[in-house]
Amino acid sequence: MDDVKITFFMIVTDRDMVIADYAVKSYAKIKSTPFKLRVYSNWISSALKQKYFPVWRQFEFVEIVENQWQTDDKKPLDHTLEGPFELGATIWDRELKKIQTPYHATVDADFEIIDAKFIPVMLDKLDTNPNLVAISTDYSATQPESYDSYSDEVICLNERWHTWFCIYKREALQCNVSHVYYEEILSDPVRRNVWDDAGYLQKALKESYGFEVAVLDSKYQPCFIHYGQFAKNVDINESNVDLYRRLQIIRKRGLFGSSDIFTKKLASLLHKILFAKSDKNRSKYVDGWAKATSS
Repeated sequence: MDDVKITFFMIVTDRDMVIADYAVKSYAKIKSTPFKLRVYSNWISSALKQKYFPVWRQFEFVEIVENQWQTDDKKPLDHTLEGPFELGATIWDRELKKIQTPYHATVDADFEIIDAKFIPVMLDKLDTNPNLVAISTDYSATQPESYDSYSDEVICLNERWHTWFCIYKREALQCNVSHVYYEEILSDPVRRNVWDDAGYLQKALKESYGFEVAVLDSKYQPCFIHYGQFAKNVDINESNVDLYRRLQIIRKRGLFGSSDIFTKKLASLLHKILFAKSDKNRSKYVDGWAKATSS
Protein backbone atom coordinates (compact mmCIF):
# COMPACT_ATOMS: atom_id res chain seq x y z
CA MET A 1 0.00 0.00 0.00
CA ASP A 2 3.00 2.32 0.54
CA ASP A 3 3.49 2.89 -3.19
CA VAL A 4 -0.19 3.58 -3.93
CA LYS A 5 -0.55 7.21 -4.99
CA ILE A 6 -4.33 7.57 -5.03
CA THR A 7 -7.41 5.86 -3.65
CA PHE A 8 -10.59 6.22 -5.69
CA PHE A 9 -13.59 6.00 -3.36
CA MET A 10 -16.81 4.72 -4.95
CA ILE A 11 -20.12 4.35 -3.09
CA VAL A 12 -22.49 1.80 -4.62
CA THR A 13 -26.18 1.15 -3.93
CA ASP A 14 -28.52 -1.51 -5.30
CA ARG A 15 -29.84 0.89 -7.94
CA ASP A 16 -26.32 1.57 -9.26
CA MET A 17 -25.19 -2.01 -9.67
CA VAL A 18 -25.94 -2.62 -13.34
CA ILE A 19 -23.94 0.43 -14.45
CA ALA A 20 -21.37 0.20 -11.64
CA ASP A 21 -20.24 -3.12 -13.08
CA TYR A 22 -18.95 -1.25 -16.14
CA ALA A 23 -17.53 1.58 -14.02
CA VAL A 24 -15.54 -0.70 -11.70
CA LYS A 25 -14.08 -2.69 -14.59
CA SER A 26 -13.11 0.51 -16.42
CA TYR A 27 -10.44 1.28 -13.79
CA ALA A 28 -8.37 -1.55 -15.28
CA LYS A 29 -7.49 0.97 -18.00
CA ILE A 30 -5.29 2.91 -15.56
CA LYS A 31 -1.75 1.69 -16.23
CA SER A 32 0.70 4.42 -15.26
CA THR A 33 -0.44 5.30 -11.73
CA PRO A 34 -0.38 3.02 -8.65
CA PHE A 35 -3.91 3.15 -7.25
CA LYS A 36 -6.68 1.44 -5.34
CA LEU A 37 -10.40 1.52 -6.01
CA ARG A 38 -12.23 1.32 -2.70
CA VAL A 39 -15.84 0.28 -3.28
CA TYR A 40 -18.15 1.07 -0.38
CA SER A 41 -21.18 -1.21 -0.18
CA ASN A 42 -24.06 1.07 0.80
CA TRP A 43 -26.65 -1.46 1.98
CA ILE A 44 -26.22 -3.67 -1.11
CA SER A 45 -28.60 -6.63 -1.02
CA SER A 46 -27.09 -10.06 -0.43
CA ALA A 47 -28.14 -11.34 -3.87
CA LEU A 48 -26.37 -8.49 -5.67
CA LYS A 49 -23.27 -8.88 -3.51
CA GLN A 50 -23.07 -12.54 -4.47
CA LYS A 51 -23.49 -11.71 -8.15
CA TYR A 52 -21.03 -8.82 -8.53
CA PHE A 53 -18.53 -8.73 -5.68
CA PRO A 54 -16.66 -11.95 -6.55
CA VAL A 55 -16.15 -10.62 -10.09
CA TRP A 56 -14.89 -7.25 -8.87
CA ARG A 57 -12.53 -8.84 -6.36
CA GLN A 58 -10.69 -10.52 -9.21
CA PHE A 59 -9.15 -7.12 -9.95
CA GLU A 60 -6.14 -6.65 -7.67
CA PHE A 61 -6.82 -2.92 -7.39
CA VAL A 62 -10.30 -3.39 -5.90
CA GLU A 63 -11.03 -3.17 -2.18
CA ILE A 64 -14.63 -3.67 -1.07
CA VAL A 65 -15.83 -2.22 2.21
CA GLU A 66 -18.69 -4.29 3.61
CA ASN A 67 -20.35 -3.71 6.95
CA GLN A 68 -21.60 -7.08 8.12
CA TRP A 69 -24.44 -5.48 10.07
CA GLN A 70 -25.94 -4.15 6.82
CA THR A 71 -28.23 -7.12 6.26
CA ASP A 72 -31.28 -7.34 4.03
CA ASP A 73 -33.71 -7.39 6.95
CA LYS A 74 -32.23 -4.25 8.54
CA LYS A 75 -32.24 -1.86 5.58
CA PRO A 76 -33.07 1.74 6.55
CA LEU A 77 -36.78 2.55 6.63
CA ASP A 78 -36.35 6.28 7.24
CA HIS A 79 -38.14 7.80 4.27
CA THR A 80 -36.44 11.16 4.70
CA LEU A 81 -33.47 9.38 3.09
CA GLU A 82 -33.20 9.11 -0.69
CA GLY A 83 -33.60 5.34 -0.55
CA PRO A 84 -32.93 2.36 1.71
CA PHE A 85 -29.30 3.37 2.07
CA GLU A 86 -27.10 5.98 3.73
CA LEU A 87 -26.55 9.42 2.23
CA GLY A 88 -23.36 9.52 0.20
CA ALA A 89 -22.08 12.76 1.75
CA THR A 90 -22.41 11.28 5.24
CA ILE A 91 -20.29 8.34 4.14
CA TRP A 92 -17.65 10.68 2.67
CA ASP A 93 -17.42 12.59 5.96
CA ARG A 94 -16.72 9.37 7.83
CA GLU A 95 -14.80 7.18 5.40
CA LEU A 96 -12.50 9.53 3.48
CA LYS A 97 -10.60 10.30 6.69
CA LYS A 98 -9.55 6.64 6.80
CA ILE A 99 -7.68 6.87 3.49
CA GLN A 100 -3.89 7.12 3.90
CA THR A 101 -2.73 7.68 0.31
CA PRO A 102 -1.39 11.10 -0.81
CA TYR A 103 -4.46 11.60 -2.99
CA HIS A 104 -8.06 10.46 -2.75
CA ALA A 105 -10.98 10.92 -5.10
CA THR A 106 -14.74 10.80 -4.90
CA VAL A 107 -15.92 8.84 -7.94
CA ASP A 108 -19.49 7.95 -8.83
CA ALA A 109 -20.66 4.42 -9.48
CA ASP A 110 -22.05 5.65 -12.81
CA PHE A 111 -18.81 7.27 -14.01
CA GLU A 112 -17.00 5.14 -16.59
CA ILE A 113 -13.44 5.63 -17.81
CA ILE A 114 -13.16 5.35 -21.60
CA ASP A 115 -9.53 6.44 -21.95
CA ALA A 116 -7.52 6.84 -18.73
CA LYS A 117 -5.09 9.43 -20.10
CA PHE A 118 -6.92 12.27 -18.32
CA ILE A 119 -6.02 10.92 -14.85
CA PRO A 120 -2.22 11.49 -15.02
CA VAL A 121 -2.99 14.98 -16.34
CA MET A 122 -5.10 15.76 -13.26
CA LEU A 123 -2.50 14.30 -10.91
CA ASP A 124 0.32 16.22 -12.60
CA LYS A 125 -1.54 19.49 -12.04
CA LEU A 126 -1.87 18.64 -8.36
CA ASP A 127 1.78 17.56 -8.15
CA THR A 128 3.12 20.75 -9.70
CA ASN A 129 0.92 23.32 -7.93
CA PRO A 130 1.47 23.29 -4.14
CA ASN A 131 -1.62 25.43 -3.53
CA LEU A 132 -3.97 23.35 -5.68
CA VAL A 133 -5.91 21.08 -3.33
CA ALA A 134 -8.49 19.54 -5.67
CA ILE A 135 -9.34 19.08 -9.33
CA SER A 136 -12.52 17.77 -10.95
CA THR A 137 -13.41 16.63 -14.43
CA ASP A 138 -16.38 19.05 -14.45
CA TYR A 139 -17.35 22.43 -13.03
CA SER A 140 -20.57 24.43 -12.83
CA ALA A 141 -20.54 28.15 -12.11
CA THR A 142 -23.08 29.72 -9.77
CA GLN A 143 -26.58 29.79 -11.26
CA PRO A 144 -28.59 32.55 -9.53
CA GLU A 145 -31.87 31.12 -10.84
CA SER A 146 -31.75 27.37 -11.42
CA TYR A 147 -34.76 25.07 -11.64
CA ASP A 148 -34.43 22.24 -9.13
CA SER A 149 -36.39 19.21 -10.37
CA TYR A 150 -36.21 17.53 -6.96
CA SER A 151 -38.03 20.29 -5.09
CA ASP A 152 -39.83 21.84 -8.09
CA GLU A 153 -38.45 25.23 -7.08
CA VAL A 154 -36.16 27.85 -8.56
CA ILE A 155 -33.04 28.08 -6.41
CA CYS A 156 -29.66 29.79 -6.37
CA LEU A 157 -27.26 26.92 -7.03
CA ASN A 158 -23.73 27.85 -6.07
CA GLU A 159 -20.61 26.84 -7.94
CA ARG A 160 -19.32 23.31 -7.59
CA TRP A 161 -16.45 21.21 -8.84
CA HIS A 162 -18.48 18.10 -9.46
CA THR A 163 -18.05 15.11 -7.21
CA TRP A 164 -18.54 12.36 -9.76
CA PHE A 165 -14.77 12.44 -10.36
CA CYS A 166 -12.93 14.84 -8.10
CA ILE A 167 -9.38 14.29 -6.85
CA TYR A 168 -8.21 15.83 -3.57
CA LYS A 169 -4.85 16.12 -1.88
CA ARG A 170 -4.68 14.62 1.59
CA GLU A 171 -4.42 18.18 2.96
CA ALA A 172 -8.09 18.68 2.10
CA LEU A 173 -8.98 16.38 5.00
CA GLN A 174 -7.84 19.04 7.46
CA CYS A 175 -11.01 20.96 6.62
CA ASN A 176 -13.72 20.11 9.13
CA VAL A 177 -16.61 21.33 6.97
CA SER A 178 -19.03 18.55 6.00
CA HIS A 179 -19.56 17.27 2.47
CA VAL A 180 -23.31 17.37 3.11
CA TYR A 181 -25.65 19.52 0.99
CA TYR A 182 -26.03 22.97 2.54
CA GLU A 183 -28.60 25.71 2.05
CA GLU A 184 -29.50 29.13 3.38
CA ILE A 185 -33.11 30.33 3.44
CA LEU A 186 -33.35 33.93 2.26
CA SER A 187 -36.11 36.54 2.08
CA ASP A 188 -35.32 37.14 -1.60
CA PRO A 189 -37.63 36.04 -4.44
CA VAL A 190 -35.27 33.08 -4.89
CA ARG A 191 -35.47 31.92 -1.30
CA ARG A 192 -33.06 28.99 -1.25
CA ASN A 193 -29.30 29.58 -1.57
CA VAL A 194 -27.88 26.08 -2.16
CA TRP A 195 -24.54 24.30 -2.19
CA ASP A 196 -24.85 20.75 -3.50
CA ASP A 197 -22.90 17.90 -1.89
CA ALA A 198 -19.26 18.95 -1.28
CA GLY A 199 -19.93 22.46 -2.60
CA TYR A 200 -19.79 24.11 0.81
CA LEU A 201 -16.65 22.13 1.67
CA GLN A 202 -14.99 23.36 -1.53
CA LYS A 203 -16.02 26.93 -0.65
CA ALA A 204 -14.32 26.52 2.73
CA LEU A 205 -11.16 25.07 1.18
CA LYS A 206 -10.89 28.19 -0.98
CA GLU A 207 -12.08 30.94 1.33
CA SER A 208 -11.04 29.71 4.78
CA TYR A 209 -7.90 27.74 3.92
CA GLY A 210 -6.68 29.69 0.89
CA PHE A 211 -6.44 26.68 -1.43
CA GLU A 212 -7.18 26.60 -5.14
CA VAL A 213 -9.59 24.19 -6.86
CA ALA A 214 -9.40 23.49 -10.60
CA VAL A 215 -11.23 21.78 -13.43
CA LEU A 216 -9.80 19.52 -16.13
CA ASP A 217 -9.44 20.95 -19.63
CA SER A 218 -12.61 20.24 -21.62
CA LYS A 219 -10.61 18.58 -24.41
CA TYR A 220 -10.52 15.45 -22.22
CA GLN A 221 -14.32 15.13 -22.06
CA PRO A 222 -14.36 12.22 -24.58
CA CYS A 223 -12.18 10.21 -22.17
CA PHE A 224 -15.02 9.46 -19.77
CA ILE A 225 -18.77 9.41 -19.35
CA HIS A 226 -20.95 10.20 -16.37
CA TYR A 227 -24.34 8.56 -16.87
CA GLY A 228 -25.85 10.50 -13.99
CA GLN A 229 -28.08 10.02 -10.96
CA PHE A 230 -28.12 6.22 -10.93
CA ALA A 231 -28.77 6.14 -7.17
CA LYS A 232 -32.28 7.13 -8.27
CA ASN A 233 -32.44 4.54 -11.06
CA VAL A 234 -35.64 2.51 -11.39
CA ASP A 235 -35.65 1.71 -15.11
CA ILE A 236 -32.22 0.56 -16.30
CA ASN A 237 -31.68 -3.12 -15.60
CA GLU A 238 -29.66 -6.10 -16.83
CA SER A 239 -31.83 -6.48 -19.93
CA ASN A 240 -31.36 -2.94 -21.27
CA VAL A 241 -28.20 -1.57 -19.65
CA ASP A 242 -25.87 -2.56 -22.47
CA LEU A 243 -27.94 -0.76 -25.12
CA TYR A 244 -28.41 2.26 -22.84
CA ARG A 245 -24.68 2.46 -22.20
CA ARG A 246 -23.70 2.11 -25.86
CA LEU A 247 -26.10 4.85 -26.95
CA GLN A 248 -24.87 7.20 -24.23
CA ILE A 249 -21.24 6.69 -25.22
CA ILE A 250 -21.98 7.27 -28.91
CA ARG A 251 -24.01 10.38 -28.04
CA LYS A 252 -20.94 11.82 -26.35
CA ARG A 253 -18.05 10.48 -28.44
CA GLY A 254 -19.53 9.51 -31.79
CA LEU A 255 -18.95 6.10 -33.32
CA PHE A 256 -15.97 7.35 -35.34
CA GLY A 257 -14.70 10.13 -33.08
CA SER A 258 -15.96 13.37 -31.56
CA SER A 259 -16.40 15.01 -34.97
CA ASP A 260 -18.81 12.26 -36.06
CA ILE A 261 -21.96 14.37 -35.82
CA PHE A 262 -24.18 11.91 -37.71
CA THR A 263 -23.85 8.98 -35.29
CA LYS A 264 -24.09 11.35 -32.32
CA LYS A 265 -27.42 12.65 -33.59
CA LEU A 266 -28.64 9.16 -34.46
CA ALA A 267 -27.76 7.88 -30.98
CA SER A 268 -29.50 10.91 -29.43
CA LEU A 269 -32.64 10.18 -31.43
CA LEU A 270 -32.64 6.52 -30.40
CA HIS A 271 -31.99 7.52 -26.80
CA LYS A 272 -34.94 9.92 -26.90
CA ILE A 273 -37.21 7.18 -28.23
CA LEU A 274 -36.02 4.44 -25.89
CA PHE A 275 -34.65 6.03 -22.73
CA ALA A 276 -35.77 9.65 -22.32
CA LYS A 277 -38.27 8.60 -19.65
CA SER A 278 -35.57 6.70 -17.77
CA ASP A 279 -33.36 9.77 -17.54
CA LYS A 280 -36.30 11.98 -16.57
CA ASN A 281 -37.24 9.59 -13.78
CA ARG A 282 -33.73 9.92 -12.35
CA SER A 283 -34.14 13.71 -12.13
CA LYS A 284 -36.50 13.31 -9.18
CA TYR A 285 -36.55 11.27 -6.01
CA VAL A 286 -37.94 7.75 -6.12
CA ASP A 287 -41.58 7.77 -5.04
CA GLY A 288 -41.95 7.48 -1.29
CA TRP A 289 -38.41 8.64 -0.48
CA ALA A 290 -36.77 11.97 0.43
CA LYS A 291 -40.09 13.20 1.80
CA ALA A 292 -38.56 15.89 4.00
CA THR A 293 -36.02 16.91 1.35
CA SER A 294 -38.61 17.50 -1.35
CA SER A 295 -41.12 19.36 0.83
